[in-house]
Amino acid sequence: MTLESREAVASLQDIAEVERRTREALCYSGSSAIFILWGVLVAVGHALTAWQPGWARIAWLAIVILGCAATALVVAARRRAQPREVRDWRIIRAMIALVAFGAGWAWVLGPIVPRHLMYAFQPSLVMLGMILAGLWIGRFFVTLGLAGLALILIGETQNEPWLRLWMALAQSGTLIVGGLWLRRIGIAR
Repeated sequence: MTLESREAVASLQDIAEVERRTREALCYSGSSAIFILWGVLVAVGHALTAWQPGWARIAWLAIVILGCAATALVVAARRRAQPREVRDWRIIRAMIALVAFGAGWAWVLGPIVPRHLMYAFQPSLVMLGMILAGLWIGRFFVTLGLAGLALILIGETQNEPWLRLWMALAQSGTLIVGGLWLRRIGIAR
């Protein structure tokens, strides 16, 4: 039995497509856990801030530290399962750079910028991170980030106290619903 060159090329393309979809499904599965984790943490942060406004700085610092540690554990567990030559650290480095950028600007602009704009800054930075991740991982991240940004822009039309509630629902809701959808997609593939 001999293969013609066209059949061989088609077979190799099929194998490459299966490999790409498998990698995407595995990435979606791991990302779903991280999205749900952060969605819950963001909801807790907003609830604590509403309940005890004086605790806001400490509460958010604790949430960010807890979330980063848990995210690092999920990423480390997922990375151990991959062969060393498959690992691509560009997206992790890009997300670290984005977080550092956002934290720096939030620290500089925090006392200057009106509070309602700061409520939109951090969530929109997270959504931008999703859009950028989508350039490497898959278009679902781009779609999710754009949907989250649209919700944040709608929230900017709200006045207090609805603004904070809207931002809490927009950010945590986008993360949790996106995480659940990613889990569904990862399982379906």
